[in-house]
Amino acid sequence: MSILMIATNNIKKAKVATVTLIILIAIATIFLYVGISVLLNMDTFIEEKNAETNGAHLISISDGTHDQEIQRIYESDPAYSYSEREAAMMSRSSSFQNVNTGEEVYSMPSIFFNLDTPRKISQVKIINAANQMPKNGVLVPYVLKVANGYQTGDTLKLMVDDASTELEIAGFYEDLMFASPSNVSMYKLYVADQQFQEFLEQPNYGSKCTCFAVITDDINKTEAFESQYIKEIKNIMPEGSGSYASLSYGTMKTGLTIFINIIMAVLVAFSIIVLAIAAIVIKFSTTTHLENNIKNIGTLEAMGYTTRQIIYSILLEYLMITTVGFLLGLGAALLISPVITNIVSSSIGLQWVTGLYPQAVLASLGVIMVSVLGISYFSAAKIKKITPLIALRNGIETHHFGKNSIPLDQSRLGLNTALGFKSLIFNKRQNLIAGVIIMLLSLVTVFALASYYNFSVDKTAMIKLIGLETADVQLTALADQEKIFKEIAERPGVADTIKLDSLDMIIKYKGKESGAKTRITEDYNRLKVDTCVKGRMPVHDNEIALTRIVLDNLGAKMGDTISIDYNNGSREFLVVGVTQQFTELGKGAAITTDGMKALVPSYQEQNLMIYLADGQDTEKFVSQINNYYEPESVQCSSYFASIEMMLDSFEASIKIVVTGCLGIIAVIIVFIMFLVIRVRLLRERTRLGVSKALGFTTNQLIGQILISEMPVIIGAAVVGAIAGYFATNPMLAVMLATNGILNCDFYVAPGLVVLTAIGISLLGLTTVMLVAGKIKKISPCKMFEEGTD
Repeated sequence: MSILMIATNNIKKAKVATVTLIILIAIATIFLYVGISVLLNMDTFIEEKNAETNGAHLISISDGTHDQEIQRIYESDPAYSYSEREAAMMSRSSSFQNVNTGEEVYSMPSIFFNLDTPRKISQVKIINAANQMPKNGVLVPYVLKVANGYQTGDTLKLMVDDASTELEIAGFYEDLMFASPSNVSMYKLYVADQQFQEFLEQPNYGSKCTCFAVITDDINKTEAFESQYIKEIKNIMPEGSGSYASLSYGTMKTGLTIFINIIMAVLVAFSIIVLAIAAIVIKFSTTTHLENNIKNIGTLEAMGYTTRQIIYSILLEYLMITTVGFLLGLGAALLISPVITNIVSSSIGLQWVTGLYPQAVLASLGVIMVSVLGISYFSAAKIKKITPLIALRNGIETHHFGKNSIPLDQSRLGLNTALGFKSLIFNKRQNLIAGVIIMLLSLVTVFALASYYNFSVDKTAMIKLIGLETADVQLTALADQEKIFKEIAERPGVADTIKLDSLDMIIKYKGKESGAKTRITEDYNRLKVDTCVKGRMPVHDNEIALTRIVLDNLGAKMGDTISIDYNNGSREFLVVGVTQQFTELGKGAAITTDGMKALVPSYQEQNLMIYLADGQDTEKFVSQINNYYEPESVQCSSYFASIEMMLDSFEASIKIVVTGCLGIIAVIIVFIMFLVIRVRLLRERTRLGVSKALGFTTNQLIGQILISEMPVIIGAAVVGAIAGYFATNPMLAVMLATNGILNCDFYVAPGLVVLTAIGISLLGLTTVMLVAGKIKKISPCKMFEEGTD
C-alpha cells in the first residue's frame, strides 16, 4: 500500500472534516489573496495611473494676483522641469444634487476648468463619454460613478447660494490629485469653453483663480518641492494679502491609499483568523483520526511501514486538501473581482482592475501551505509514540481512572440532565476547540458590527478620529474679521462660534524639520472634539501640542522645546501634549492664538466655526450669509455636510466588507459545529445505540447532546462578544498606528454585544439540533446485526 493510497483513504473516511477544511482554506485564500494583491500593487497602480495622463507632480491654486512671482518660485527650484498655467473658477460654497438619483443636496467646494484648454499635464481621458458634448455638459470625478451611482446623461444641479443651474454629466475622468473627496474636500469639474465663459461672467457661481500644474525631475521628492514652495510663497503673500493652496503627488498618493490599505489589512487579519481556525480543525481532526485508527496504525507499523512514512501520508493528505481549497479560493477570488473592483475604486476614486497577480498568488500559497503543513506535522508527530503493542491495546498504556465528577447515584439532577453534563465534562478537548473558535468569531463579529455602526450609522466617533470639528458651518472672513465675527455670533439661530484657523508650518528640532498643519484657537477647551491623547492642549503662548507622527519625525517628546518657522519668523515652543488626527497624513500641531501672535504680531484670525441651534436649516443659513456679505470679504459653506459626504465614499466599501465577513462567520460556525457533532456521533454511536436499547428516546439523547454543547456555545459567544466590546478600539488603534493614531473611541453599543451573543448562540443551537437529529437513524437492532456479520 503506497503513501498516496493511505492519504486518499484517510480523506474518504473523513469527508466532513475534509469538506470543512477545504471551505476554511478557500475562505482564507480569498481574503489573503485579495488583501495581498491590493497591498502589493497599489503603489504601482497609482504610479501607472498618474503616468497615463502625465499627471502633475504639484498643483497650486491662487487668486491670480501673484502669478509671475509664483512662476519665478518654481523656476528657482533646481528640481523644477516645466509647468502649465490655466484659468479656473472656484466656488467655496457650492452645493450639488443628482436630480436623476433623487439624492439630497450636499455641500462641496468646487473648481471648474475649461475642457477645451490644450494641456500636456494632467490630460483628460474621458470614461463613459457621451456621444456628443452637450452645451451644459460637465465631466465629473470617477468616484461619483463608482461610489454614488452617477451615470452619463444624469442631470447634476449646481447651487451656489441663491443661484442654480443644471449641468448634464457627459462622462467621468480620473485625476490622482482630485480623485476622492476624502483626500481633497473639493470637486474638480470640466465644462466646455462656452459654459466656462458663462460661469466667469456670473460672479454668483464663483471667482476666477489660477491653477499651476508642475512637473519636477523626481516624482518621489514632490513633498520636499512643495515645502520649499510654501516657504517662498508666504514671503510673497503674507496673511490677509491673498490666498493659495497646493497639492503634491507624494502627499495625495499616501492620503488616497490610507483607507483602502486599512480595509485590506482587515481582510488579511481576518484570513489569518480563519487560518488559525483551520489549524485548530486540523489538530482536532488529526487527533480524532489517530484515536479512531490506532489499531490500523499499529498494523501498518507491524507490516513494515515506518513512523515517518505514516506521518508523510498525513502530510500528503493535508497537502491535497490545501491544494484543492487554495484553487477553489483563488477561483472564487477571481470570480468576485467585480465586487473587489468596486470596493477599491470607490475608496480611491480611480478605476481599479482586479486580475491574476502571480506575486500575490505565490505569497498567499506560501503562507497557507506553511501554516497547514506546519500544524499537520506537529499534530501527526504523536504517531511516534504509538507502538504495535500499544495499538493492540487500543492505546491504553496504563490503567487510569479519572474522577467521577457527577456520580449518577448521588446526583440531584435528572438522569438525562446528569448524563448531558457528564458528557460535557468528558468531551473537554473538543468543547475547548469549539469554544475557542466560536469565541474568536464572536469577537470578530462585534468588531465588524461596531466598524459598520461608526462608519455608516453614527459617524461622530469617526469624525473625531479624523481630527475635525463638528461645526455646522465654516466661515472665512478676508476683511473686517472682528466686526463680521461679532455679527455672526449675534445672529438668530447661532448657538456658538469658535475662531479656529489651520496653517501650514515648519516644525524644527535639533536639525530635523517636519511640516505640520497647525491649528490655532484661543481656548481649546471650547472645541467640541478633543484630539489630545497624552498630556494637555496648549494654554499659554509658548506651548504646543504635536501629533505622534511629527514627534517621531523630529525625534522629540513631551517636555522638549521645538521651534516654528513661519513668514521669516521663528519662535520656540514647549511640547505639552500629544494629539492625533487622520487628516494631513497625521502631521498636525496646535498652538494658541496668543502663541501665533507672538510668532507673527500682525496675525488676525480668519476662520470661524459656527454651531447652529437645533432645528436650523444649514443650507438656508449659508445662503443668507453669502447673500448678506460681499463675496470678496466672506466665504461661507456647510462644514459638517461636506465631512459626511467625504465619509460616504467609504460607506459602500464598509457595507460590502462587513456583510461578507458576517456571512463567512455564519458559514464557519455551521461547519465547525457540524464537524464537532458529527465526529462525536461517530465516536459515540455504540453508546447511543445501547442507550436506545435501554429505553432512552431519540429526543432524550438529542437533549443530552444539547446539554453538553450549548453551555460551550453560549459561554464562548458571550465571552467573545464581551472581549470584542473591550478589544475593538485597541485593535483599531493598532491598525491605524502607522497614521499616528494612539487610541480610538469608537462607540461599541452594548446592544451589539447582546445581539452577537444571541445570534451566534441561536445559530449554534440550530446547527446542533439539525446534526443531532441523525440520532434517529441509529438502531440497536442494526448495530447488533452489523456486529454478527
